[in-house]
Amino acid sequence: MAGELYSVRQEDFKGHTVYVLVDSQSGQEARVLPSVGNNCISYKIWKGDGSVELIYVPPDPETLQGRPSGYGVPILYPWPNRIDGGKFRFDGKDYQLDTPGSGEHASHGFVLVRPWQVESSGASTEDGAWIQSRFQSEDFPEVARQFPFPFEAVVVYRLKEGVLSLEFEGVNTGKTDMPAGLGIHPYFPLPIQENGNRDDCTVQMPVETYWPLRDDPIPTGEILPIAGTPFDVREPTSLKGVFFDNVWSGVQLTNGWSRCEYVDGSAGVKIVMEADSIFRELVLYAPEQRPIVCFEPYTCVTNAFNLQNQGMDAGLIRLKPGESFKGMMRILGEVIE
Repeated sequence: MAGELYSVRQEDFKGHTVYVLVDSQSGQEARVLPSVGNNCISYKIWKGDGSVELIYVPPDPETLQGRPSGYGVPILYPWPNRIDGGKFRFDGKDYQLDTPGSGEHASHGFVLVRPWQVESSGASTEDGAWIQSRFQSEDFPEVARQFPFPFEAVVVYRLKEGVLSLEFEGVNTGKTDMPAGLGIHPYFPLPIQENGNRDDCTVQMPVETYWPLRDDPIPTGEILPIAGTPFDVREPTSLKGVFFDNVWSGVQLTNGWSRCEYVDGSAGVKIVMEADSIFRELVLYAPEQRPIVCFEPYTCVTNAFNLQNQGMDAGLIRLKPGESFKGMMRILGEVIE
């Protein structure tokens, strides 16, 4: 037992198993769907006499499978966002990744739609409620065919003391160096509640520069200061009539963490996304077409596999055989007056 503070249970979600992490002291619950990208599809906090959903929830597993980067908390690995034309060169060899069509880009890696294997789950006063899952690329021949760099990814979701965290480890299990980059893509409803108003919502990120994008949208390779531009979101920035799908850099840390804030005044809720120091870029996604807003921590910029080859510091991670790296993101929901 976990002293009645924390627990984990399994539920059916339209034919798929969901693991429910419970923090009874704070009145919070998170739901993880290992069979479709190990996606955290729900995170509820307690407000007043009921719960508030902080995650943009997929209606069913099939919808998520059809758009795995569109709901919940997709994990983007071994690269985040796009690779230009699905082509890249690494250590003198050229590689072609699958793309949706001619002239399109390879997007978001391999792990966000495929099933992960649950290794363990549990609850204790010391560790909170948690679930650990693993992805092994060699389980999927279609991955090895286009990306011949065997890898494993291990993720622990943990709910403890009113904080939902995602702890990631990527391991090179092959015999050669491999290129890697990680992104995490939490979707928050905009506005948070159905009767809310986007005009009452603000966002804020601790960034100093941004990467201009082509129309496709691939970074041009420039890095520009945000001061005096529409990309200056260092102070609370209203989303009234404002839309974003951009990449920022120059991420500022406080005690080793970057801190992004989304405030919905009409809902009386603040969502904080924090990421540790390995995440050197941030994407803010608040499109016109969908009622969502995302803070996405990245270890590298979009198309880093190619920009790095052009002599830019794009954040590409090179893992030697047996090497690994770790990253952590956490989400805090706060009730405000």
